[in-house]
Amino acid sequence: MRKSNLKAGFLGAVLVCASLAQARVVGTFERHFSVSGPTNLEVLTRSGDITVHSGPAGTISITGRIHVGDTWLLGDRNADVKSLESNPPIKQDGNSVRIDYVNMRNISIDYEITAPADTTVSSHTGSGDQMLDGLHSRITLERGSGDIKLSRIQGEMNVHTGSGNVVADDVSGGFTGEAGSGDIRLHDRSGDVRIRTGSGNIELRELSGGLHAEAGSGDVTAEGKLGGDWELRTGSGNVNVRLPSDTAFEVEARTSSGNLHIDAPVTMTIQGNVGREQHAISGKVRGGGHLVAVHTGSGDIHIE
Repeated sequence: MRKSNLKAGFLGAVLVCASLAQARVVGTFERHFSVSGPTNLEVLTRSGDITVHSGPAGTISITGRIHVGDTWLLGDRNADVKSLESNPPIKQDGNSVRIDYVNMRNISIDYEITAPADTTVSSHTGSGDQMLDGLHSRITLERGSGDIKLSRIQGEMNVHTGSGNVVADDVSGGFTGEAGSGDIRLHDRSGDVRIRTGSGNIELRELSGGLHAEAGSGDVTAEGKLGGDWELRTGSGNVNVRLPSDTAFEVEARTSSGNLHIDAPVTMTIQGNVGREQHAISGKVRGGGHLVAVHTGSGDIHIE
């Protein structure tokens, strides 16, 4: 029994050490690129986190942290790590900087990047988180899995992740976002918004443009001013819409199974009483305006 316990303890220690070793950074590098005028940044990775901050004009600075998955064999990978440190997969062509894939088994790189605020950013990555802050340009992000966080972005944003959450805080501009599974939370002060998630909740705040939001399953919440038509759909989940108290709009709301409530008086185009439970309402509020269309397969609808 004693030998068995000792063996189990040894194996547990080995697993803990292996876990710590796998998380260890085994190499780093820094590169600085001079640019002028409109700048483009492209990032291609199979795995690894990406962080981009706005910085001074004229320079893109990149710090890479190299991780090796099989650190028990690090002695065999030292040459690969040293090669990446001396010759990272980064190229400059005029005002365009491209970070390319790492074609080495079980090696990933986390990137921390500082770029001029007007840098156009595009990324195509396999797994890992992305964070962008303070840019005033077009953003295009495609990720297989991992969370995406945007803050203080001004410009057109196009974001796709297979699985993971999308959070955009204090942004301005048109926003298109899609997640196969995961929540989407957006605070967008201007621009039209198109959102879709296969499974997950959608939460939208301080909107002022048009809106199309769709969830396969999950709750949908939208607050803001109508700058265009709003359409909100979910296969199963509740939908809550909050508008300024003096907003004039047309409404089409339907739930297959659930309660439907609109706080404002509605001039009905079909028979019904808003004060009673019902599954569909179509009409005008304060004489009508932009359309607010809300549909849920199973769930409650509340418009206030």
